[in-house]
Amino acid sequence: MTDAPLVLTPQQVAERLGVRLPTLRRHATTIEAITGEALPRGQHLERLWPELVVKLLAEALGMVHRHEAVSVEGALRALTSPLVPLSALDTSVLSGVAIGRDDLAELLREALAPSLLPIMAALERSQGEVEILRRELAQEAGEAAAARAEMQAMRGQLARLEVTAHAALPPATAEPQPTGLRGLVIRLLGG
Repeated sequence: MTDAPLVLTPQQVAERLGVRLPTLRRHATTIEAITGEALPRGQHLERLWPELVVKLLAEALGMVHRHEAVSVEGALRALTSPLVPLSALDTSVLSGVAIGRDDLAELLREALAPSLLPIMAALERSQGEVEILRRELAQEAGEAAAARAEMQAMRGQLARLEVTAHAALPPATAEPQPTGLRGLVIRLLGG
C-alpha cells in the first residue's frame, strides 16, 4: 500500500457530497481563488480532488447547512487562510476551526458591540424624533380637518347671503327706468 494521498475524480466527489457537477465546478473555482492554488488536473484536463480538499469542501457545505456560514465561499474563507497553501492543510485544521453557532454569535456580539453602540444610540434618537413627528402630523391632520369643516360652513353661509342679497336687490331690467316725476308715478302705480 502506498502513502500517496487519495485523489478523486469530479464524478466521485459530486456523488460523495451530493452536488451536481456544475455546482462542484463553481466550488472548485472558489477553492482555487481562496487558496491561491489550482487543483491538479487529470489526463483530460478535469480537476482532480485530493482527499483533504474534499473534506474541506464537505465541512464548508456542512457549515452552510447548519447555518454557521451564509455561503460556501464564506465557510471556506473561515476554514482556510489565504496565507496557508492548500498542500499544508491537514485534518487537524478542519476539526479545530468549526465552532458552535452560539459561540460564534457571542464572538460577533463582542466584536461588534463598540461599533454598534453609537449606531444604536442614533437609531433610538431617530425613533424618538419619528414618534414626535407622528404626533405632530396627527395634530396637524386634526387641525386641517377642523379647518375644512369650518370652510364648508362658511361656504354655506356665503351661499345663503348671496341668495338673500339677490332677493333684496331690485330686479334688473333691460330698459332704463324713467326718472323724475314720470318715474315716480310709474313706480307708485306699480308698473
